[in-house]
Amino acid sequence: MERRYPSEAPLRPGNPPRRRRVLRTAKLNMVGGAAVLGSCLAAAGLGFAAGRLLGLPGAVTASAGGLLPLALLATVDRRRWKSMLASYGWGGTAADVSAVAVELLRRGVVANVEIDDDDETASLWYRNADADVVSTVLTERGLPTIGPWF
Repeated sequence: MERRYPSEAPLRPGNPPRRRRVLRTAKLNMVGGAAVLGSCLAAAGLGFAAGRLLGLPGAVTASAGGLLPLALLATVDRRRWKSMLASYGWGGTAADVSAVAVELLRRGVVANVEIDDDDETASLWYRNADADVVSTVLTERGLPTIGPWF
């Protein structure tokens, strides 16, 4: 059987499927992955021991204990991602982007306007946690909305 190159593969209708990532900001190398794996194994062992002590099924408590470090890591990572700044530009003028920023400020979202080098277009800067409000304001004004992040 002959393998096709990606450029020769038949196209599927619609957008390509996006891989959902558990961690958005953390990039684990081998040492970080080993540390996460070690903490999961240690927590699974503690969960198993707690299950035996309390008379609960060891498989359930070990599984719950092993998943606990992953859940904590994902929670911390999402909090960090929400506080990061994002930029969005649609080719609008500085006046258009400033009007959107004023509307966002009325809704309690702090947004900054960055004028690009050509002095004709501008970009909007906001926190990732406010992406849904920004998308709503852009939709109300008939502007291109923000695509899905994940």
